Amino acid sequence: MSNDELEKLKRERLRKMQQGSNQQKMQEEQARQQLKKIASQILTKEAKSRLANIRIAKPDMASTIELRLVQLYRMGSINEKITDEQLKNMLKKLQENKGSTNIKY
Repeated sequence: MSNDELEKLKRERLRKMQQGSNQQKMQEEQARQQLKKIASQILTKEAKSRLANIRIAKPDMASTIELRLVQLYRMGSINEKITDEQLKNMLKKLQENKGSTNIKY
C-alpha cells in the first residue's frame, strides 16, 4: 500500500468518525428538546419560569427535574399541570435526597 492510499484511508476513517459523532450530538440534542417540550406542557406558567431560572443557575439540576417530570408523565402519574408549589416541593425532596456535604477539619 502506498502512502497516498494510506492517507486516503485515514481521511475516510476520520470522516466517518466525525459523522458518527455529529449524529450522536444531534440525537442527544433532539432528546433534550423533547424533554423540554414535554416538561413545558405539564408545567404551569409560574413553574416554567422557576425551572428556567434553575436552568440558568444549575443546568444539571434542571435536567434532572425535567427527566423526572417526563418519567412521571409517561408513567401516567401526572394528571394535571404541575404548579409552582408542587415544583418547589420536588426541588426540596431532590435537595434532601442529595444530602449535604460538610467538610470537617
